[in-house]
Amino acid sequence: MTITNAMANATTGLSAAGKRADIVSNNIANASTPGYSRREVAVSELILNGGGAGVSVDGVTRAQDAALTREKRNAAGVEARDQAIASAWKDLDQALGGPDDPFSLFNQYQGLETALRNLGDTPESLAGQATTLDAAKSLASSFNQLAKKTQTAREAADATIARDVEQVNANLKQIEKLNASISKGVVSGADVSALEDQRKSLIDQISAMIPVREVPRSDGAVDIMTNEGVFLLAGTARAIQFTQTGAISPDLSLSAGTLSGLSVDGVDITPGGGGAQAAQQGAIAGQFAIRDQVLPDFQAKIDGLAGDLISRFDGIDSTLAPGEPGLFTDAGAQYNPANIVGISGRIAVNAAVDPDRGGALWRLRDGLGAAAPGPTGNADFVRTMLDSMTALNAAPTGAGLTGQFSAASAAAGVATAVGTTRMNAESALASSTARAQSTADAETQATGVDTDQELQKLVQIQQAYSANARVIQIAKDMLDKLMEL
Repeated sequence: MTITNAMANATTGLSAAGKRADIVSNNIANASTPGYSRREVAVSELILNGGGAGVSVDGVTRAQDAALTREKRNAAGVEARDQAIASAWKDLDQALGGPDDPFSLFNQYQGLETALRNLGDTPESLAGQATTLDAAKSLASSFNQLAKKTQTAREAADATIARDVEQVNANLKQIEKLNASISKGVVSGADVSALEDQRKSLIDQISAMIPVREVPRSDGAVDIMTNEGVFLLAGTARAIQFTQTGAISPDLSLSAGTLSGLSVDGVDITPGGGGAQAAQQGAIAGQFAIRDQVLPDFQAKIDGLAGDLISRFDGIDSTLAPGEPGLFTDAGAQYNPANIVGISGRIAVNAAVDPDRGGALWRLRDGLGAAAPGPTGNADFVRTMLDSMTALNAAPTGAGLTGQFSAASAAAGVATAVGTTRMNAESALASSTARAQSTADAETQATGVDTDQELQKLVQIQQAYSANARVIQIAKDMLDKLMEL
């Protein structure tokens, strides 16, 4: 090897060492940056005229593991769906209230039973009559509030779907632009690692909402499809279509076509919609489950209880004409099993016993259709109402119960069922969270920055730099000696 070749080799070595030092320093600086993938310098032997001429820096590569990334994204999608559903059941369970909550639905039933029982002992008591009316109104109000909460939650889920779809579409357009920049960089030989990090982060965000797969292209760009095989980006972004519904009444549903689903270029990908290419996981699937399954199921339960409560007081009051409602009404009318959907939002106390609406308290004792007060000590009608509340009837329609129940025990059964479902949902969430965390950790270990290893690399780079610098110095000294001859 000539002195000139030695100096050339050492010079390229210094250049490579400098580049490696820059990359390693950048790795250490970004060790805690979310989404950052470890960089490494790719080098190869430089050949000139058939002989070695040092090393050539071929570019910068990003650490990546496609299999781990795919598994991490799938796990994140499952966790996001489970998180949404578990949160919904938690809210519903808390809305029903527990045994120690004086405002729980079950305790409202108990409050009316107690008030009727006390009024049966002292039917002449104006205070007892007022207490009974208040207990009945409080129970009806509890149903109304639960119905309102259900409606609001469905509307919130629908709005969340709209926001998430908008975000996915925005991310797809941004990825389309990044693809173009990356492709240009690949052609020109520029370092596109930072752009690839940005793209990966955007795809991760999309996958948490709708799990997707990358399809690499030869120019460095990627296409994106759902796990079920629908392309969301194929050269250009394909927008997901969804129409938000402003107000959602209990009778609106996806199956009836009165609520919007998801589609891409006419292909139905609606979670839970039954289509062959329906998205199965992700935050958006979780919100669809809440809007179209969780909340309608809860609505059916409280509608069943409300219908059962109204019907228990129908046909037991001899002072009323056939078809006239009893103590509780469906917006002023008698209970109609064919019109049960949404009845929890319409249940009300009969105006005949409410002084604030032109009624009279004494009708709680003498009958809702009575024209004038009867004997103050007569508690027959009060005891009839109490017996009707405590009678064991078939489980309310839609409550998800089997067997026979009193009014209060049916409410307790629904509360128990909702609490059990909540626990099951939280158990599923704990499992999916553990899987998501483990896969994320595995990907980080494979593609992230280990500062200890990077510091060791810096020591090796320093040694290589010193060795190449020493070669140059020795070559210079040798040339100086030769020039002195």
